[in-house]
Amino acid sequence: MQTQPNTSAQAPFPIQELEQIDCAIQAMQRCLEKLNARRETLITELEHITRPRLLTTQPQTKMIGPGLQYRGVIFSHWNYIDSHIDLLRRLWNEFPDRRDAMAEAMSCHGTTRTYVARTPSELFPGKTTGWSQRYSRKLMDGWYVDTNLNRERMRSILPAAVRAAGLKWDEDVKIYWRAQQVTAPPPTKPSGYTR
Repeated sequence: MQTQPNTSAQAPFPIQELEQIDCAIQAMQRCLEKLNARRETLITELEHITRPRLLTTQPQTKMIGPGLQYRGVIFSHWNYIDSHIDLLRRLWNEFPDRRDAMAEAMSCHGTTRTYVARTPSELFPGKTTGWSQRYSRKLMDGWYVDTNLNRERMRSILPAAVRAAGLKWDEDVKIYWRAQQVTAPPPTKPSGYTR
C-alpha cells in the first residue's frame, strides 16, 4: 500500500506574525524595564523631598531668677526664700520616704536650728511661740520650714536636702538667686510635614 500525500490545501503558518509578536513583546519588556527604573528613581526622590526634617534654631537666652530649675522645668519667684520653700515642697512631695533623711541632712548645717521640723517650736528651741510662728511657714501637713535664713545659709542646706533625696545638685536642681541670663538649648521638632 502506498501512502499518498494529503492533497487538501493547508493554510500557510503565519511565521511572520509570530516574529512580529515576539519583537513587540521584547520591545515592551525593554520599555517596562526603563519605566520601572524611572519609577524607582522618582520614588527615591519623592521620599527624600518629603522626609520630615529637624528644624534647629539658635539657642535662646532669657532672663531667669530668682527661681529654680527642678528636673528641667524652671519656676520663677519673687525672692529667694520663695525659691527655697518651693524646692523643699517639691522634694517633700516627691520623696515622702526620705523626708526625715532630708531634714537631718539640713540640720547638720546648723548649730541649734533644724531648718525643717514637725512643729514651729522645734525649729527655734528657746524662742517664744510668737517668734516661731513669725519665722516659719507650713511646708506641708506635719512639716514646717524656717524662713529666717540668709542666702548663704540656704546655699549650704539646700544641696544637702537635694543629695539626701537622691538627686544631683546643678544637674537635677539649680537655684538662681538673682536674675541672670541663661542659655537654654532650643527644642528640635519636625517641620510642618505630617504623613
